[in-house]
Amino acid sequence: MDKRRLIIYPILLAITLAIATRGFATFGTDGLLIPFLVTLGYFTIFFVVAQLLTNNSIVDIGWGFGFVLGSWTTLLITDEPTLLSYAIVGFLTLWGLRLSLRLLRRNWKKPEDFRYAQWRKEWGEHATLIAFFRVFMIQGIINFTVGVASYTVIKFNTFAFDGIIQWVVIAGFSISLIGLFFEVVGDEQLRRHIKKGSKTLMTSGLWSITRHPNYFGEILIWIGIYITGAALINSDISIGYYGALVISPLLMTLVLVKISTPLLERHMEKYESWDAYTQQTPMLFPGTKPKK
Repeated sequence: MDKRRLIIYPILLAITLAIATRGFATFGTDGLLIPFLVTLGYFTIFFVVAQLLTNNSIVDIGWGFGFVLGSWTTLLITDEPTLLSYAIVGFLTLWGLRLSLRLLRRNWKKPEDFRYAQWRKEWGEHATLIAFFRVFMIQGIINFTVGVASYTVIKFNTFAFDGIIQWVVIAGFSISLIGLFFEVVGDEQLRRHIKKGSKTLMTSGLWSITRHPNYFGEILIWIGIYITGAALINSDISIGYYGALVISPLLMTLVLVKISTPLLERHMEKYESWDAYTQQTPMLFPGTKPKK
């Protein structure tokens, strides 16, 4: 592991701890430290199982359920959950379980994903130690950081169906539901396309307006949940703190745009119609100019 990462990892951990404890001010059940520790413990268990299976790519299966675990842990330490608290937990449970179960079915008894297999070769004799930090702990930190805005709303919101705030919250939840629609329908369209035995690109349905409807949907989900943070007005959470938690949808968007999408697109370049598809269909956001 290079010296730069030895510096970066403690800094990332400190930043995430600051977020979980609201600036190192609230520990225990008064903040979000417990959901953070539970998330790290969860990904540590995945690390142990991955080493037994010699398959680090199983961490992808655990991604969705990490939010389920984080949201339920937050609910359990919430003194007076509101209807919105239960709604967000229910939504994340539905979304997270669907995602993890889908990946479990798709990857069951399959060899390690090509990306993780390549990293294993590159890391050589230190692959186990490096994987713990660069795959599992980083995923745990990112998982919690992406989910922290939703956990903050679950624990601290004072939502009631009155005033203009309710419409902002409803708008945010509607955006998340649209995102879920893009994920579910996009995945189902692709599943049916693959089931036909076609060796061609999927370019119809939602795949005709974005090359990655599932990724676009996930971005909408976290933007929508962040908007429901309007329900925190008049709560113990300051506007400044929740403003800083915009890192939640921004981090998810950054990971999908800069890491996940380019990796997947390089894998898709093998299709003959790829160049024509990229010239006609936006990479992620419908209505934008298509580009590689």
